[in-house]
Amino acid sequence: MSQDEAARNEAAHGAGAEGAPPPPPRDERPRPQYGEYAPEGWSWQPPAEQRTDAAASAAPAAPGPAAPAVGAGVRRGDAIATIILLVLGLFGAAYNALLLNLLPTVATETFRQTAEMLGTEVPGRDFVPGVQVPTLILVGTVLQLALWGIALAWSLRRLRARRLAFWVPLLMGALAFVVFYALMAQILLSDPEYARVLMGPGA
Repeated sequence: MSQDEAARNEAAHGAGAEGAPPPPPRDERPRPQYGEYAPEGWSWQPPAEQRTDAAASAAPAAPGPAAPAVGAGVRRGDAIATIILLVLGLFGAAYNALLLNLLPTVATETFRQTAEMLGTEVPGRDFVPGVQVPTLILVGTVLQLALWGIALAWSLRRLRARRLAFWVPLLMGALAFVVFYALMAQILLSDPEYARVLMGPGA
């Protein structure tokens, strides 16, 4: 090989080295345990079928017809019955309080009717209430109205909670009558002579 050919070969080798692409950069990340790293800029996308199913499941379901409230008719009937009983209870409480206040005035006539039924003699004087009677009348009047107020508040609370309430005014009404008759007996027995008529011939 002549000197000219050697020079041409060296020039060709130099040109080839200069025109060759540079080697790829070295990946400094640690080698993964399974598989290989994805190329830079690549992101995974689910198949079209899976995207459609996911969108359908995420969409809100169309609202169906509202279900009727359970026991709505029962609650309506209970509310009507409770209101009626409360109104009757108010009149009953006022009537009992009025009777307690009038009892000393009508006690003489009441005793005369009772004596005729029992076959006993009536004292020759009018009924004289004891000193404790005004206090008993006041206590009885307050209790009658208070029991009705408790029935009202308790019934409304149960109605708001959608619970049966008709039995509340019935219970309070029964308790009011017990209180009324207990106080009435105490008032009538406050006069010893008339108490003898009430207790019967053997008293």
